[in-house]
Amino acid sequence: MEEPRYKVKTAPIFEPVALAEFKRNLHIGNQDAGDNAMDVYLQEILTGVIEGVQVDLGRQLARATYTLYLDEFPEDDFPITLGPVDAITSVKYYNSAGELTTMDPADYQLDNIELTGRLRFLETYALCPDKMNAIEIEFTNGWVDAASIPKKLKDAVILMATDRYLNPENAINMKISSAENMLRGYRVQRF
Repeated sequence: MEEPRYKVKTAPIFEPVALAEFKRNLHIGNQDAGDNAMDVYLQEILTGVIEGVQVDLGRQLARATYTLYLDEFPEDDFPITLGPVDAITSVKYYNSAGELTTMDPADYQLDNIELTGRLRFLETYALCPDKMNAIEIEFTNGWVDAASIPKKLKDAVILMATDRYLNPENAINMKISSAENMLRGYRVQRF
Protein backbone atom coordinates (compact mmCIF):
# COMPACT_ATOMS: atom_id res chain seq x y z
CA MET A 1 0.00 0.00 0.00
CA GLU A 2 1.35 3.39 -0.95
CA GLU A 3 2.03 6.07 1.63
CA PRO A 4 -0.70 8.75 1.58
CA ARG A 5 0.22 12.36 0.84
CA TYR A 6 -1.80 15.05 2.58
CA LYS A 7 -2.08 18.76 1.81
CA VAL A 8 -4.04 21.36 3.80
CA LYS A 9 -6.79 22.96 1.75
CA THR A 10 -8.50 24.98 4.49
CA ALA A 11 -6.61 25.68 7.71
CA PRO A 12 -8.36 25.57 11.08
CA ILE A 13 -10.28 28.67 12.12
CA PHE A 14 -9.68 28.19 15.85
CA GLU A 15 -6.79 27.26 18.13
CA PRO A 16 -7.10 23.83 19.76
CA VAL A 17 -5.78 25.31 23.01
CA ALA A 18 -6.45 28.95 23.81
CA LEU A 19 -3.66 31.28 24.85
CA ALA A 20 -5.70 32.12 27.96
CA GLU A 21 -5.60 28.45 29.06
CA PHE A 22 -1.82 28.37 28.64
CA LYS A 23 -1.40 31.68 30.52
CA ARG A 24 -3.65 30.43 33.34
CA ASN A 25 -1.38 27.39 33.74
CA LEU A 26 1.64 29.73 33.93
CA HIS A 27 -0.22 31.88 36.51
CA ILE A 28 -0.04 34.90 34.24
CA GLY A 29 -3.19 36.86 34.99
CA ASN A 30 -5.01 39.92 33.71
CA GLN A 31 -2.45 42.27 35.27
CA ASP A 32 -0.12 41.20 32.46
CA ALA A 33 -2.77 41.53 29.73
CA GLY A 34 -1.18 44.64 28.23
CA ASP A 35 2.12 42.92 27.43
CA ASN A 36 1.61 42.20 23.73
CA ALA A 37 5.22 41.04 23.23
CA MET A 38 4.76 38.40 25.93
CA ASP A 39 1.47 37.23 24.37
CA VAL A 40 3.16 36.92 20.96
CA TYR A 41 6.01 34.90 22.52
CA LEU A 42 3.62 32.61 24.42
CA GLN A 43 1.48 32.10 21.30
CA GLU A 44 4.60 31.11 19.33
CA ILE A 45 5.43 28.49 21.96
CA LEU A 46 1.86 27.20 22.02
CA THR A 47 1.58 27.04 18.22
CA GLY A 48 4.92 25.21 17.98
CA VAL A 49 3.85 22.63 20.55
CA ILE A 50 0.46 22.12 18.86
CA GLU A 51 2.15 21.59 15.48
CA GLY A 52 4.65 19.20 17.06
CA VAL A 53 1.91 17.21 18.78
CA GLN A 54 -0.07 16.93 15.54
CA VAL A 55 2.98 15.68 13.64
CA ASP A 56 3.93 13.28 16.42
CA LEU A 57 0.42 11.88 16.72
CA GLY A 58 -0.34 11.95 13.01
CA ARG A 59 -3.67 13.59 13.89
CA GLN A 60 -5.40 16.91 13.25
CA LEU A 61 -6.70 18.65 16.38
CA ALA A 62 -8.73 21.62 15.06
CA ARG A 63 -11.23 21.14 12.21
CA ALA A 64 -9.58 21.59 8.81
CA THR A 65 -10.01 20.45 5.22
CA TYR A 66 -7.32 18.32 3.60
CA THR A 67 -6.71 16.72 0.24
CA LEU A 68 -5.24 13.23 0.22
CA TYR A 69 -3.43 12.17 -2.95
CA LEU A 70 -3.04 8.63 -4.28
CA ASP A 71 -1.48 7.33 -7.49
CA GLU A 72 -3.95 4.44 -7.88
CA PHE A 73 -7.10 3.00 -6.37
CA PRO A 74 -6.27 0.77 -3.38
CA GLU A 75 -7.40 -2.85 -3.50
CA ASP A 76 -8.51 -2.93 0.15
CA ASP A 77 -9.90 -0.51 2.69
CA PHE A 78 -7.63 2.52 2.80
CA PRO A 79 -6.79 4.11 6.20
CA ILE A 80 -7.04 7.88 6.49
CA THR A 81 -4.78 8.32 9.49
CA LEU A 82 -4.97 12.10 9.70
CA GLY A 83 -8.13 11.87 11.80
CA PRO A 84 -10.49 12.13 13.29
CA VAL A 85 -12.14 12.17 9.87
CA ASP A 86 -15.53 13.86 9.80
CA ALA A 87 -16.62 13.47 6.18
CA ILE A 88 -15.44 12.98 2.63
CA THR A 89 -16.21 16.15 0.66
CA SER A 90 -15.29 14.73 -2.74
CA VAL A 91 -13.27 12.07 -4.53
CA LYS A 92 -11.86 13.11 -7.89
CA TYR A 93 -9.69 11.19 -10.31
CA TYR A 94 -7.96 11.77 -13.63
CA ASN A 95 -9.66 9.41 -16.06
CA SER A 96 -7.85 7.60 -18.88
CA ALA A 97 -8.31 10.70 -21.09
CA GLY A 98 -6.58 12.86 -18.45
CA GLU A 99 -9.76 14.71 -17.41
CA LEU A 100 -10.45 15.40 -13.73
CA THR A 101 -13.70 13.59 -12.90
CA THR A 102 -15.72 13.60 -9.68
CA MET A 103 -16.80 10.19 -8.37
CA ASP A 104 -20.38 9.54 -7.36
CA PRO A 105 -20.53 9.28 -3.52
CA ALA A 106 -22.33 5.94 -4.00
CA ASP A 107 -19.02 4.57 -5.36
CA TYR A 108 -17.19 4.79 -2.02
CA GLN A 109 -17.83 4.36 1.69
CA LEU A 110 -16.32 6.05 4.76
CA ASP A 111 -15.99 4.36 8.14
CA ASN A 112 -15.18 7.13 10.60
CA ILE A 113 -16.16 5.71 13.97
CA GLU A 114 -12.50 5.56 15.10
CA LEU A 115 -9.74 8.19 15.06
CA THR A 116 -8.37 6.57 11.91
CA GLY A 117 -10.98 6.60 9.16
CA ARG A 118 -11.27 3.87 6.55
CA LEU A 119 -12.22 4.50 2.95
CA ARG A 120 -13.54 1.71 0.77
CA PHE A 121 -13.95 2.08 -2.96
CA LEU A 122 -16.98 0.17 -4.22
CA GLU A 123 -16.14 1.09 -7.83
CA THR A 124 -12.81 1.88 -9.43
CA TYR A 125 -12.07 3.43 -12.79
CA ALA A 126 -9.28 3.50 -15.34
CA LEU A 127 -6.81 6.23 -14.48
CA CYS A 128 -4.57 8.36 -16.64
CA PRO A 129 -1.51 6.09 -16.88
CA ASP A 130 1.12 8.84 -16.76
CA LYS A 131 -0.43 10.93 -13.98
CA MET A 132 1.01 10.96 -10.47
CA ASN A 133 -1.50 11.89 -7.75
CA ALA A 134 -4.26 10.64 -10.03
CA ILE A 135 -6.78 10.47 -7.16
CA GLU A 136 -7.69 13.48 -4.98
CA ILE A 137 -9.73 12.81 -1.85
CA GLU A 138 -10.95 15.94 -0.09
CA PHE A 139 -12.08 15.48 3.50
CA THR A 140 -12.74 17.37 6.71
CA ASN A 141 -10.96 16.25 9.84
CA GLY A 142 -10.15 17.29 13.38
CA TRP A 143 -12.52 18.13 16.19
CA VAL A 144 -15.29 20.58 15.34
CA ASP A 145 -14.44 23.06 18.12
CA ALA A 146 -12.04 23.46 21.04
CA ALA A 147 -14.63 22.19 23.52
CA SER A 148 -14.88 18.83 21.74
CA ILE A 149 -11.11 18.13 21.77
CA PRO A 150 -10.43 15.55 24.49
CA LYS A 151 -9.27 17.19 27.71
CA LYS A 152 -6.35 14.79 27.92
CA LEU A 153 -4.99 16.11 24.58
CA LYS A 154 -5.41 19.74 25.61
CA ASP A 155 -3.81 19.11 29.01
CA ALA A 156 -0.84 17.42 27.33
CA VAL A 157 -0.35 20.41 24.99
CA ILE A 158 -0.49 22.83 27.93
CA LEU A 159 2.00 20.74 29.94
CA MET A 160 4.42 20.53 27.01
CA ALA A 161 4.10 24.27 26.26
CA THR A 162 4.68 25.04 29.94
CA ASP A 163 7.79 22.86 29.94
CA ARG A 164 9.07 24.61 26.81
CA TYR A 165 8.45 28.03 28.42
CA LEU A 166 10.14 27.09 31.70
CA ASN A 167 13.00 25.13 30.08
CA PRO A 168 13.69 26.75 26.69
CA GLU A 169 17.05 24.99 26.46
CA ASN A 170 15.18 21.67 26.19
CA ALA A 171 12.97 22.78 23.27
CA ILE A 172 14.54 20.33 20.81
CA ASN A 173 15.09 17.29 23.05
CA MET A 174 12.03 17.19 25.27
CA LYS A 175 12.18 14.46 27.85
CA ILE A 176 9.52 11.76 28.24
CA SER A 177 6.88 13.35 30.41
CA SER A 178 3.43 12.69 31.74
CA ALA A 179 2.19 14.80 28.81
CA GLU A 180 3.65 12.33 26.32
CA ASN A 181 2.08 9.46 28.24
CA MET A 182 -1.29 11.23 27.91
CA LEU A 183 -0.84 11.34 24.12
CA ARG A 184 -0.10 7.63 23.62
CA GLY A 185 -3.69 6.54 23.06
CA TYR A 186 -4.14 9.09 20.26
CA ARG A 187 -0.97 8.29 18.28
CA VAL A 188 -1.25 6.69 14.83
CA GLN A 189 0.24 3.21 15.00
CA ARG A 190 2.99 2.96 12.40
CA PHE A 191 4.51 -0.42 11.66
